[in-house]
Amino acid sequence: MREGFVIVDNYERSDKGYDRCIYCPGNEYLTKPAVLSLVQREHIMQRMADSEDSYISDWCVRVVECNEPICTTNGSGLSVNRSQYSMNRILYNEHAYGYHYILVASRKHCKPSALSVEEWVNVLTVLQDRIRWLYLHKGVAYVAVYMDYNASESWHPHLNILTLHRMPQLITREIDTTNDYVKNNSQCPLCSIMKESKSSRGLVENDNFMVFCPWAPTHDYEFWIAPKEHLIHATKMTQREIEDLALMLKVSLSGLHSALGDIRFGLALKATSDKSKKPQIHWRIEVYPRVRDDSALKHSFDISLTLAPEKAAERLRTAMREEYARLIGVI
Repeated sequence: MREGFVIVDNYERSDKGYDRCIYCPGNEYLTKPAVLSLVQREHIMQRMADSEDSYISDWCVRVVECNEPICTTNGSGLSVNRSQYSMNRILYNEHAYGYHYILVASRKHCKPSALSVEEWVNVLTVLQDRIRWLYLHKGVAYVAVYMDYNASESWHPHLNILTLHRMPQLITREIDTTNDYVKNNSQCPLCSIMKESKSSRGLVENDNFMVFCPWAPTHDYEFWIAPKEHLIHATKMTQREIEDLALMLKVSLSGLHSALGDIRFGLALKATSDKSKKPQIHWRIEVYPRVRDDSALKHSFDISLTLAPEKAAERLRTAMREEYARLIGVI
C-alpha cells in the first residue's frame, strides 16, 4: 500500500539449459548480434557491430540485447504494476516499455576484481556512448546501469543497461531533497558529505575521484565513488576522467575482494536523466556488498541495520590503499 511501481515478470527466469557461458569468446552465437563491439585493430580502438550472419570474434567489449529482457519495445513480456492513488485508481497496469542491453565487460571469464584498469577504460568508453545514444530515443526517461555479482563460477563480467519510460521515484526524491538543501546551504549535499568524509570515512582518491563510505549506508561495507568536482553528467567525462574512474573502480573492487573475500555485491550508476529539466544531482557509482540479507525491518519499514561506516572504512581503507600503491608502483 504505497505509491510506486514494480516490474512484474510473467515467466520464470532460467539459464535456458546452456552448458557454457554465453558471454565467453567463441559463444557469440548464443546471444543476439552485438549492436556495438569495441575492437582493437592496428593499435586503434574501433566501434563495430555484428550482422545477422557474421559475428565479430576479436572484440574487447560487446553490447548485446538481453536474451531475457526486463523491458521491451514490442508490447510483449513484462508489465508494470503501479499503485497510484493520486489518479483515483488504486491499481494500474501498463507495458514495461524500454530497452535492455548487456554490456560484456571483458573476454575473460573472471571476477569483477580481476578486470584491469585498461578493461575498465574500455567499459566506461562504451557505456558513455550507449547512454548518450539511448537518451536520443523517444520513450526513454531514464537509463539505469547496474551490475549484480553473484560470486559464482558461472558469472562472466557484465553490466545491465536498462531504460525506463518513467523516472525512478528514488531518483525523483533525491532531486527534490538536493534542491531543498542547495536552496538552504548554497552547496550540493554530496559535496558537503565528501568534505566531511575525508578523515574518518574516506578510503582512497586520485585527482578526479574519491572513494568513501557514506554517512548513512543501507548495506554493510557500502562505498561510493564520486567526482571530486560537482559534476552532473556521467556522459560528459573527459578521457582523463574516464582513466581516473577506471583506476578507482579497479582499486576499490580489488580492495573489497581482498578485505572481505569473494562476496556478492551490487553496483549502480546513480545520476539524473540527461533529459531532466529539474536541477541535476551530483552523480556517483554506488557499491553494495551483500554481507547479510535484508531483514523485515528493511522490507517493511525501509529502515536499514548496518555496520558503522567508520568501522567499515577501517577495514576497506587498508586493502584499497595497498591495491592503489601496487598499481602505481609504490610497493
